[in-house]
Amino acid sequence: MSRERRRFEAAVVRGGVVAWVAVYAVIVARSDEPPAPEGAVLQLGVPSLLWVLAARLLLRHRWSRADSGTGATDPPARLLAAAVAALPDRRQEWGRAMLGELAEVQGRSARWRFALSSARAVLWLPPAGGWPALALVTAVVGAAVVATGPAVGAAVPGLQVFAVTFAALVGAMVVLAVARSSRPRLPVPAATALVTAGVAAAIAAAVGFLRREPDAAEYLPPAAAVYLAAVLAGCLYVAVTSPRWLGDGRLAPHLGAVAGVGFAAWFLLVNRFGEEPPVVVAVLLGLVLAATPGAAFFVPAYVAGRAGRSLRPGLQAVAWAAIVAMPLTYAVWLPEGLRRHAIDGRSLDGEVIVPVGTNLVDAMIFCLGIFPVIGVTFGLVGAVLGARRAAPAGSGA
Repeated sequence: MSRERRRFEAAVVRGGVVAWVAVYAVIVARSDEPPAPEGAVLQLGVPSLLWVLAARLLLRHRWSRADSGTGATDPPARLLAAAVAALPDRRQEWGRAMLGELAEVQGRSARWRFALSSARAVLWLPPAGGWPALALVTAVVGAAVVATGPAVGAAVPGLQVFAVTFAALVGAMVVLAVARSSRPRLPVPAATALVTAGVAAAIAAAVGFLRREPDAAEYLPPAAAVYLAAVLAGCLYVAVTSPRWLGDGRLAPHLGAVAGVGFAAWFLLVNRFGEEPPVVVAVLLGLVLAATPGAAFFVPAYVAGRAGRSLRPGLQAVAWAAIVAMPLTYAVWLPEGLRRHAIDGRSLDGEVIVPVGTNLVDAMIFCLGIFPVIGVTFGLVGAVLGARRAAPAGSGA
């Protein structure tokens, strides 16, 4: 391995570890009780080691492909490929022609000029319906977004910022679809419907929480509301548009969707049986509950990578597991948080005597942050190992 690659690998590994330590420090600072020393070592050490393993496996897999000539592309080619991937089907042939011409261009500066000019041309392609149709759709979407604020503000004041942001993001998706003159591709309708239902359940849970505890709205400040809207809208975007860069296989999304549901079911079981589990339940489910978080991401990624003989199907399975698990676990956390607080005044993560609104913050930190980050790390390891085991000798795939 070259010195530059070793330095880059070290920077990526250290950056991930430092980021996790910073996040953990924030969590500890928010907690009423400091964690036990052995618990802190475990909570800091396990995610850090997982990240080190995942980052090194992924980078070395990527470099082995580049060294073997498989998928080796420079930044200008990747930029143009990303622009071409955003084209509607009727423009794909033109985009492939541009990629072919770029392959013949020599010189770094010349390749950058060609890639940038082609990407700029992609951005200015007129929509099939014309600019007036796009302007009309944009105006309708804008009016709907403006009307959303007062309507939701009157019904659930604490969700006004969230509703406006979510409506604006979904509206932007609609405008983008019209601009591209393409219908949403749903190669996996069942998985897409599951993500949509999960997002709807998450929104319904937030509405129910704030209607029952309106004073808890102070725990959903504008920045948090925007983040919540962005994550849920992002889940919808990936599920509905099925981006080409993510892959077009059918097995990986189904594996990921099933895994995401399994992760949400694990989360519900842990909270229902976590306080005083029956002895029989504890014996039967103990190992399963302990292994599920990692397995829910590792297994589908490994199976998809092995079946597809490539890293991309494994990454596709990881992405689908995440976009299913995030809204579903959020939808589970809020009602479970209300139930737990009614029992002993604690939030769902075990803090003692805290306001019930704390669950709004904790649900975002864990369900839309810590859980998917750790799960995706498990998934990256599974995807790389699956691709390695499936690849023919010497292929570098």
